[in-house]
Amino acid sequence: MILPESSRLKPFLLQRRDQLAKAKARRSLGQIQGKVGEMPMTRGFQGALAAAFRATGKPGIICELKGGSPFEPALKTMVPYKALAEDFEAVGAAALSVAVERQSFRGSYSDLATVRGAVDLTILAQDIIYDVYQILEARLAGADAVVLSAALLGPDLPAYRERAASIALDVLVQVHTPADVEAALAAGSDLICVTNRNIHTFELVPGTCEALIPLIPPEKAFVVAEGGLGTAEDRARLATAGAKALLMGTSLMLDEDPAGVLEKVLGIETVG
Repeated sequence: MILPESSRLKPFLLQRRDQLAKAKARRSLGQIQGKVGEMPMTRGFQGALAAAFRATGKPGIICELKGGSPFEPALKTMVPYKALAEDFEAVGAAALSVAVERQSFRGSYSDLATVRGAVDLTILAQDIIYDVYQILEARLAGADAVVLSAALLGPDLPAYRERAASIALDVLVQVHTPADVEAALAAGSDLICVTNRNIHTFELVPGTCEALIPLIPPEKAFVVAEGGLGTAEDRARLATAGAKALLMGTSLMLDEDPAGVLEKVLGIETVG
């Protein structure tokens, strides 16, 4: 894992390393592996997204729950995880994503477990993964899928994908450059998330999704788009580009009525 000297991910990863060291002190890798072996089967994250796309012919929406973000300092909120997850499910979300890092994203695996117990939707654990232990933590909390960054993991991506698959987790591989796309496809990734956000500067680069999605053969991978998305227009534009699902987080969580934003994105009219 080699990061550019100026990468804004560096302090985040140092902070995450400290958190992970404390987690490992409380519960060893062997202990967590044993508990994961007793978990019920996952619910099929990729299958749920594919089903949502087949049902409507339009990209399904993955709604992300988080109380903060290093990408958006204005986002600092208390999240009613159970109630909000139930609202998103009722409106028609295809799946949910739950941030599990506490200091920057103001989330936790406990929050993910709360959501898991509240809805039938499949759940993505949203984290910046650099250690296999994080994959096991996500599975233990009830996640159906994890995010792996092609840029962050580099040549370790195939091994991390295999480890996640070995415990029945789907893997959403995140890409933000043509080189990332090439690496993801070479690793056999069949679920790829193209992001408009530069992971080293944290800046949004509009148009990245439209530029990269055509590089991914539709017969090889199901494509998700993310990064600064939050409108019905975004959904229509990226559907034309070839995305079959969209991940929306900040645009929902910054609004006083997150479920209302989802209704607008999906074109649902409420009465009264």
